[in-house]
Amino acid sequence: WSSSASSSLRPPRLQPRHAMAEQGAAGHDGGAITGSQMQANLTSAKESRKRAELDAQLLANRIALLKQEEEKAWKKIEETRKRAGEIVELRKQNENKFAAKENFYKQKWESIRAAQAQNAMSRDKARATRDQTRMGMMEQKHANARNTKEQSQQCLLAKKEHEAQQRQANVERSAYLKAKKEDAKRRLEEDRLAQLEKFREDYEARTAQEELLRARTDALVAKMEKEEMELIQRLQNTQNVQRNAYEELEAALGQTSQQISSSTRHFPGGAAGSRAGAGGAGSAEPQPAA
Repeated sequence: WSSSASSSLRPPRLQPRHAMAEQGAAGHDGGAITGSQMQANLTSAKESRKRAELDAQLLANRIALLKQEEEKAWKKIEETRKRAGEIVELRKQNENKFAAKENFYKQKWESIRAAQAQNAMSRDKARATRDQTRMGMMEQKHANARNTKEQSQQCLLAKKEHEAQQRQANVERSAYLKAKKEDAKRRLEEDRLAQLEKFREDYEARTAQEELLRARTDALVAKMEKEEMELIQRLQNTQNVQRNAYEELEAALGQTSQQISSSTRHFPGGAAGSRAGAGGAGSAEPQPAA
């Protein structure tokens, strides 16, 4: 519930006597705004201002959080672009190395082929002069050919093996970088969700605390209003008892005054005449009334 809704559900408060008197006086003046109404309007304006300030603060907090998330996203984009550039550069370096190795093996193969051609030419030129040793030269030739072939096969196998290892290394590195990127992205998402969950729990806890404080305040106000009504009733009862006591005292004083006045009319001279009669002879007759 909002503060306006909770304030609208509160029970009406009892006004002090001087405020009730001002309202009564204002009613005779033609409906002018009373002091209590002015105070209530001022209080309502202050509460509206506080609610607006609170809404502005909450909105500012949300805007700051969104800006932080945007900065994090741009930082992540820059890191990703930088990493992609590094990967492209590494790929170019690998391609350059591969091309250099290809060129090396190609030159080596051409040198082998040139050597083979040179050997063939030498054999052709020396065939006439080395007819007697042809068999030995042929065997040497076959031996050289076999060795060359074996070397070529070994070089080719080494080249293929190196290429396979290089491809496997590139695949593993790409998989590692991709897994690392996904893991970092997952951790960022988990941190963001944990932070949002913490914000939600803090908000719910603060809301519950405010509702508890409001309920306690309403209960205290209701208790004080009840106590005020009881004190007013007791004061009215006390005033009635006091008024009755004053009336009884006035009635008793009135009866006493009547008795005194009637005694004065029957005995002129008052107490002095009584003392004089008592001081004289016992046979003295009372004086006639005037």
